[in-house]
Amino acid sequence: MAMKLKIEGVEITKEYPENKAVNIWTKGNVMFSIVWHSACSHYCGYCRFSKRFVKEQSYNGILTYVPVHGGITYAEHWTNGSMVYGFDCGHSRDDKNEYLKSIDCLKNECERMAKQIRIIKKYENSYLKATTNKKKSKIIENYYKELREKNLSDAGNL
Repeated sequence: MAMKLKIEGVEITKEYPENKAVNIWTKGNVMFSIVWHSACSHYCGYCRFSKRFVKEQSYNGILTYVPVHGGITYAEHWTNGSMVYGFDCGHSRDDKNEYLKSIDCLKNECERMAKQIRIIKKYENSYLKATTNKKKSKIIENYYKELREKNLSDAGNL
């Protein structure tokens, strides 16, 4: 029987990443999951929003500045309208980092990523309208400043 979950009224019928998750939880209106990729021997963390609320379709552009572990490496817009973003722990030397094998630490990183994505939304229009790299850089500096003020910029041991 398919597991059915809801976030903000959007039904999630156990699709990826939830169908592969070793841990699933919700906080507020975001669904989180952690997946173990046995073929690659590493974890990945995901956050699912009920809708895509940044204009970008993938994880390029302004989303490249979200300081989650290794950067956002997964973005998928689903037919039900939900949007999933993820990061992976398959980077060089990640296998030596015990912190990246802790479900609690990965849960914190997933939740931090979701907060960072929500905040970057406020900067996206200005970033897209910026006509020079200098202007874009100033916008990203302001984003990072806000993350620091909210204690969301430091990934700890990640």
